[in-house]
Amino acid sequence: MSQSNPNIHHQHICTGLLAHVDAGKTTCIESMLFNAGVIQKTGRVDHQDAFLDFDSLERQRGITIYSKQAGLTWNDVKINVIDTPGHADFSAEMERTLSVIDCAIVLISALDGVQSHTKTIWRCLETYKIPAIIFINKMDATHLTKEELLQNISTQLEQNIIDLQAPDWIEQFASCDEELMEQFFENESLSPTSMAKAVMDRKAFPVLFGSALKNEGIDALLNALVQYTLPQDYPSNFGARVFKVTRDDTSMPIVHLKITGGSLKAKEVIQDQKIDQIRIYQGRGFQSVQEAVAGEIVSVKGLKDVLPGDGLGFEQSFHKALLSPALYYELILPSGCDPVLMMGYMRVLMMEDPALQVEFNEQTQSIAVHLMGAIQKDVLKKKIFEQSGFQVEFSTGKIVYKETIANPVMGYGHFEPLRHYAEVHVLLEPAPRNSGISFSSKVSRDVLSLNWQRLILSALADWKIPGILTHSPLTDVKITLVNGRAHQKHTSGGDFRQASHRAVRQGLMKAENVLLEPYFQFTIQTSSEHLSKILYLLETRKATVEIKELDSHNVQIVGQGPVRTLMNIQEDLAKSSKGSAHIEMETSGYQECTDSQEIIEQIGYQAELDRKNPCGSVFCSNGSGTIIDWYEVEDHLHIPIETAGASSSPTLNSSKVSQDELKRVFAQAGGANRNAKKQTMQKKKRTELSLEPTQVKDFKHLPTCLIVDGYNMIYAWSDLKEIARTSLFAAREELITRLVNYQGYKGWSMIIVFDGTKTQGSKGSTSKNGSSSIVYTSSGVTADSFIEKKVHDLQGKFSCIAATSDNLIQNSVFSHGARRISARELESLVQSTNTLAFSALDNLKKKGSF
Repeated sequence: MSQSNPNIHHQHICTGLLAHVDAGKTTCIESMLFNAGVIQKTGRVDHQDAFLDFDSLERQRGITIYSKQAGLTWNDVKINVIDTPGHADFSAEMERTLSVIDCAIVLISALDGVQSHTKTIWRCLETYKIPAIIFINKMDATHLTKEELLQNISTQLEQNIIDLQAPDWIEQFASCDEELMEQFFENESLSPTSMAKAVMDRKAFPVLFGSALKNEGIDALLNALVQYTLPQDYPSNFGARVFKVTRDDTSMPIVHLKITGGSLKAKEVIQDQKIDQIRIYQGRGFQSVQEAVAGEIVSVKGLKDVLPGDGLGFEQSFHKALLSPALYYELILPSGCDPVLMMGYMRVLMMEDPALQVEFNEQTQSIAVHLMGAIQKDVLKKKIFEQSGFQVEFSTGKIVYKETIANPVMGYGHFEPLRHYAEVHVLLEPAPRNSGISFSSKVSRDVLSLNWQRLILSALADWKIPGILTHSPLTDVKITLVNGRAHQKHTSGGDFRQASHRAVRQGLMKAENVLLEPYFQFTIQTSSEHLSKILYLLETRKATVEIKELDSHNVQIVGQGPVRTLMNIQEDLAKSSKGSAHIEMETSGYQECTDSQEIIEQIGYQAELDRKNPCGSVFCSNGSGTIIDWYEVEDHLHIPIETAGASSSPTLNSSKVSQDELKRVFAQAGGANRNAKKQTMQKKKRTELSLEPTQVKDFKHLPTCLIVDGYNMIYAWSDLKEIARTSLFAAREELITRLVNYQGYKGWSMIIVFDGTKTQGSKGSTSKNGSSSIVYTSSGVTADSFIEKKVHDLQGKFSCIAATSDNLIQNSVFSHGARRISARELESLVQSTNTLAFSALDNLKKKGSF
């Protein structure tokens, strides 16, 4: 490995061609290779002789399935070109190549303009901060003008586009950035370097027009790529990023990587493994070389147990993916096929493709596979047959749900069986939608050593964290380590893994959990006469749409909706349009599930009974480990909670809210209440490993009292809010009637509180309605303060539930053992319970029993 210079300057450009399927991407690469003299004849996808689409399945289907690379030289600059899949089913393959691209070329078909997958590609480029040049292809066959296509890109993708064929293209560059504008005013022009820097900084996006099939505009595209991609400065020490792993004829792994620092030589030892061979691929063929330098894309033999997304040398792993499958399928195995044996074959495929998610259920001996779509199913079926010799089938696709949280919350985990010790405090915070999970630490090295901190974060990063609603993967959460403690003698790495997992699960049990589901984005083109029927169809499928008139007879419908409701819409769409409508659909990430309660009940997951993912902690008592339930853990912690929160954000006061716990308690309080089954445990004694004295409280079942903030409900329930606009008295009476009916059905005690602070001179009043009390507070006394005091007074006599959407009082009620439920949740429960009650009453009347 070269160590001579502090930085190595190489002019190697790595570009990837990205496009919606059928935009002409492979044909464009053919023309680029032909013009550079790499090939003597251009192939065509439809003729099944394209240089890079040499796989039999690719030629059969006429699409790119696997990313492949080729090299060319243009204006004395070496360019590595990666052909990426354009079909949405293989988005993960496309996304992995982004980690090694210096500047992307995005192809847009002039026949169709910006399409659904084009937007997905652009979203990926924004996330990975990769500059891009746009090439509008098929200009020889379109009816759209350049101005219309530029406007389409400007409205759908990006405003800072530069038409390099326009007379004022330099002025367009200047308008993208203030510094460029000042330079242009001073010099009446811009330097090539400043314009290239604007492209590399994603402040400007050059646009070119042409036809790859007729080799028009390809030279200009190559010139732009060389002109606007600045040379990279690479460090002298070795680093590389692995973006793909394939296998040769003898099943030995071939690792495809980009060198990002230093150099690599054949027979060199990397991570205790010897590099047997370095290859530079040119389509199907390759050339063996003795050395490769930073900036080059190469393939090596000799590395084992390396996965796409791994970093070598100084590079860190980058497994995080923006795109993920929305459906999963169960493998239907042929008779005589052992599921355990099949799982072995699947693990080999998972090593080649880390985006391939395979789950094995030991109890049912079934295998589930997460996939993007039908074409990926066919490809996987072929791969499984080549690996195992078994012809498998797939079940009907099922939705892949995910979970997140809506509020910051602290989680505490403790693991202390005999001769083991670890305690971990973490902060869980909501992150932007579709951002995944991130990890960080705010703990001083004086408090917890850096090795222990790294071990905790690694244990969390390697864990597919299950949510507590449906056991679906957790996402869109920022996890921060805020405190931890080890024992000088008895702590091992596995102890912190246990404690950190339990801390996250304990935090989730207290958080306001949200179920997410995948969404489709779609574009439908149809004639105007079928518009109303199609809109009605989309409305029944819970889709939101926008309509654009294409001409006097045709319209375009752009929208999005849940995958759950839009699956298999093609058949109904054909009926509604008499076969004339054309639809394109693609997953567009996850959004909050509209029917979450129904789905949660259908799945029936019980987090507290999940032994593989415990929510409680283990403390040492009388020389043995004692399991403490999640809702009691904070009473036994060895690190004071105030210390853990001191270095965290001030929003931690909201972390005490047990939203999900309350949802289950409130829904089940009339029947079996899991959280009420708190077993009485003996007093815990301090042991030699217990660094702080702890106690175990006795719990007993108490009657339930529901305390409701009346005006909070009125202005949160949509129909009551409408009534209140004309008569607040009528809204109060309607609320009281509904809640009294609900309280009678549940058999609870209830207090409805109406705030009297705005009533001058009011002394307040209290009236009874059966087991319900209706309270009007006196002037100067808020409903919040009344509820706080009442919860305190009823502590130990009732199990209190405070119904309010005001987050400010949640810490106070929790400190007195009460629980909180939001206005929206109470409205849903009242409606569903009253519906059941009235339905039962009608049945009694029909039978003559009433």
